[in-house]
Amino acid sequence: MYNINKLLLVNSANGTLIVCGSLFRGICSLVNLNSVDKPVYYSDTKGEKTYVASTEESVTVVGVISYFIDAHTNANLSVFLVGKGYGSSDSSKLISTRLLQEHGEMDVFENMVEASTVQASPFVQRYLHDFRHAFKDNGYIYFLFSRTPGTSDSRKITFIARLCENDHHYYSYTELQLNCSVSTEQQENTYNKVQAAYLAKPGEILARKIIPSNPNDKVLFAVFSADEDGGRSALCMYPLSSINTRLEEVIESCYIGEVLEDEKPKTVYSPYISKTEAICRTKRDKNMVKGYKCGAEILPSPLASKPEYALAVKPIFTQNDMLTAVAVAVENEHTVAFLGTSGADVLKVHLDPSQPEFYHRIPGEREYGGVNKNLFFNSALDHLYITTGSKLTKVPVQACEQKTDCQSCVSQRDPFCGWCVLEGRCTRKKDCRKGEGENAWLWSPKQTCVTIQSFEPPNISWKKTYNSQVLNWKKTYNSQVLKHNSYTHTL
Repeated sequence: MYNINKLLLVNSANGTLIVCGSLFRGICSLVNLNSVDKPVYYSDTKGEKTYVASTEESVTVVGVISYFIDAHTNANLSVFLVGKGYGSSDSSKLISTRLLQEHGEMDVFENMVEASTVQASPFVQRYLHDFRHAFKDNGYIYFLFSRTPGTSDSRKITFIARLCENDHHYYSYTELQLNCSVSTEQQENTYNKVQAAYLAKPGEILARKIIPSNPNDKVLFAVFSADEDGGRSALCMYPLSSINTRLEEVIESCYIGEVLEDEKPKTVYSPYISKTEAICRTKRDKNMVKGYKCGAEILPSPLASKPEYALAVKPIFTQNDMLTAVAVAVENEHTVAFLGTSGADVLKVHLDPSQPEFYHRIPGEREYGGVNKNLFFNSALDHLYITTGSKLTKVPVQACEQKTDCQSCVSQRDPFCGWCVLEGRCTRKKDCRKGEGENAWLWSPKQTCVTIQSFEPPNISWKKTYNSQVLNWKKTYNSQVLKHNSYTHTL
């Protein structure tokens, strides 16, 4: 029987890799990050309490490294939080906190939080969670997934759930519906099922458009499909500040007791609770509520936003086949998305806010399956790791050197590649000597080129610095030639 990797999670604090597979109902191991064939911890005798993942291929698992403060000993414990769908032989807990060390009588991988309301019904396949991404930022932990509404409607809807990292009881757990919609005014949820996501700071050009008031804000880039057969898909962008603001609005509305005429909450409902309970009816002072940013035992939880309070944005890029993965890089303040497909290719898309453009395809090998939801850059950000069903491929983020003349270089319209005039080659800007100078490194959607015709003086010593003058140079603009007399350049 194959042991399928369900979760691979790096714990950089101690140089280990958490590996959770499908065997034995989803047990995990710890291996040395520098030599993955060297186990640090493994045990298959601890029983059900240490089962983390799932034996079922369709059940997805995500995780994020965190900490846990023991209330009795005040010990700061290393843990990881797990988001997992519900399989027929799995624990019904959707979110769990797993130990990464032994603690008292507790074993490695044992669940630290037994009493949790964030769980599916153990007898009914109701919500059908499909977890796709987990991350933490500024004291919060986020889980991104799709699920059904829990009614007779079987259509998946995308949510992002947030809880405070120091909230070890999940009192602050709240879900916000995310819509990726062609028409945001009508709350039409065109692309309903999230496939993958990537958190990053966009380049300055894109940031000025989508987050003008907070250009340093991070953005969640997510790819969605329109339906189960994957006929259409799209890339949508959600500023993290917008997600947090909307979450705080719906949470506050509940805490201060805003209800409709039928006495039901105005902005939220309570998922995963089998009994119908009245929530959000207690009137609380707004100032008091601000003191409970991470919830409390006395406050309603878990919460989920109603559809009319979903955070809806329009796609920046759409595709007529399935997008399965996304990673985002910034080059010279331009934002470039790398989008994996079900056909094993990776698309490079320049996220120009005025005119997003798909400009290059990195071909894949279909026999290994489509690109899975995890795309990674190396630490230098110059290579991309593409993972499929049984293969890992490392590719450079650019191939500028393959173009040998200015016109073919700039006609790629690749933000990574421009023409280095003094060196006469296609390069990244950082690799072009004196590339910061005017007309020294050429990149433009207008595909402009400059060719040096002559220098004055024609010969200079390499040991000295001169102001050289280009007496004649030629600019090519969309195949039109413009001639200029001179400009001065320091060598």
